[in-house]
Amino acid sequence: MRDLPIPSSSPVSTIAQPDDREGGDVRRSDIGWADFRRLAPPTRAFNHLIAGQHFDERFGRWPLPPEHPDALINDVIFAAMIEPHWTPLQLAFVDKDTAKAEATRLAPTLRMPDTLAVIPMDAVASPDDLFARLRPFAGMQAVAKPSQASGAVTFLRDLSSADDVRLLHQLAATDYSGVMREMQYRLLPGKVLVEAMVPTATPAPPDDYKFHCIRGEPLVCQVDHGRFGRPWSRLLRLPDFAPMDPDDGLVPPGSLRLPAPDRIAAMIAAARALAAPFEFVRVDLYDGADGIYFGEMTFTPAASLGIAPSIEGDHALNPTHHVYSGILMRALRRAWAADGHRDGAAVDDPQRVAAA
Repeated sequence: MRDLPIPSSSPVSTIAQPDDREGGDVRRSDIGWADFRRLAPPTRAFNHLIAGQHFDERFGRWPLPPEHPDALINDVIFAAMIEPHWTPLQLAFVDKDTAKAEATRLAPTLRMPDTLAVIPMDAVASPDDLFARLRPFAGMQAVAKPSQASGAVTFLRDLSSADDVRLLHQLAATDYSGVMREMQYRLLPGKVLVEAMVPTATPAPPDDYKFHCIRGEPLVCQVDHGRFGRPWSRLLRLPDFAPMDPDDGLVPPGSLRLPAPDRIAAMIAAARALAAPFEFVRVDLYDGADGIYFGEMTFTPAASLGIAPSIEGDHALNPTHHVYSGILMRALRRAWAADGHRDGAAVDDPQRVAAA
């Protein structure tokens, strides 16, 4: 049974029709689908239809309601990202530029990478134009990155031509609400953020510690090591940073150095403070040589399509992902039960966020 019926009177019915298999499917014509995705209004129903295609391709089924007993954390993230209404606090954290002020307010002990420049993309005509604006920072220990997206981090110490910033230009100018219907990015102005690099004890960039939090409680941390060389990731339990799934088959590289216990405790405390207003959020922190640095806040990691790292890879659901999802979903269901929501609850309750 399809989660979202398509009325025969809908303009969608001339482009996509369901088949009979369990869970539903949509057969898209090569002509018309791209235009439909671009022109369909940003309502929850249309967002469900468009983004649900990608979810189905990834997991072999359409998204389940978050309260469904078989729902994964991916279903919860999907329900959040197609929601058109986001609070001002959430939107402030979505933009890496404005997020710093909010992070300082909630976790004043955190360090912030120094902002060297903010370049509005509506004033940038081309990759060559962006290169010209970044050229004064060439050779510096600094990075340029989109303020509203992950990826395309450009190390300005190596900047030499417009080719170095073509991907950065592309991502910074992209409206991500039109890619996977992540509505928090809708109408968010594109910017390139130029930041001083986080200081480290080695020449390598700092490791990234991503805390997955439910109702302000960090439950799992993913460490990303060697992000711009030979990347390695693993999910860790809290508070001891032991492997979340001892059977994930992953072997730590010899270059990995986990933080000292007091630094881990400080990271957990900072993540708890930042996540307190939200039902679910991922808090990214950097382990710098002189302290813990704020990275970003992510409400819809991997646009609901992420799979936990394991030796089996991330091309399909694996046992490690079920362990990870189970930890988060049990915490969510306990919170919903405590609230008296027998049928589940909204992922980011605007009243709860506004009251924070």
